[in-house]
Amino acid sequence: MVLARILDANANDHSILHRLRQAFSRPCLRCSNLRLVACTHASSPSSGLALSHVAIGRGTQNYTCDLSNDTAVPVAAGAVASLFNVSCLAAANSPLLSILPVIALNLPVPTSDNVDAAANTDLSGHHYFLDATTPFFNMDTAAHSYGMGAFKKASSSAAPSDAMRGQYGQGYGAVAWLKLAAKDTTGQVFQEVYRLNTAGGSPPSSCSGMPSKFEVQYAAQYWLYE
Repeated sequence: MVLARILDANANDHSILHRLRQAFSRPCLRCSNLRLVACTHASSPSSGLALSHVAIGRGTQNYTCDLSNDTAVPVAAGAVASLFNVSCLAAANSPLLSILPVIALNLPVPTSDNVDAAANTDLSGHHYFLDATTPFFNMDTAAHSYGMGAFKKASSSAAPSDAMRGQYGQGYGAVAWLKLAAKDTTGQVFQEVYRLNTAGGSPPSSCSGMPSKFEVQYAAQYWLYE
């Protein structure tokens, strides 16, 4: 699994590495018994939908600042993330699943889209924004075609107070947990996406000392329903 490989090159915690290697000892693209872990921070999936894929997203939340305004606050400007398959870990309800965003946040973001690269062995796809309000999930790569889709925010909830604030525990807090609904329910495979167990990603409370555009590192679980 990609996180285990990166840990092998970058981390000194051999006990975590050993547990990750055990958890990802066999390849898995999708699992038939996936289920959403009960959670009070996100509303339930709509009736009739089935959980299709679970991924760890690692990337940046993006922001802008109006430097002409002394009282300006950061404005969200989308996000960019690579998504890595953890579907079988979710199916097994492994306790490792909840800590992976924290582990991933402290690891570098792979810079290559080459599916043959070691860091992208379990690359599911990519998450980005089409415009200011349209998050997009492209789960098609050279190795597979899971589907894609554009979404809109359906609901949100603040991350738990003990969520990882940022890389190495330093930062401004974890971004909210989200439920996203498809913009076109008839034109795409995925119908709902949940962003859970977020780590990092929140901006400072003001634009003081910030550039006009900046990024904040984050990681999260993404649960995709079809």
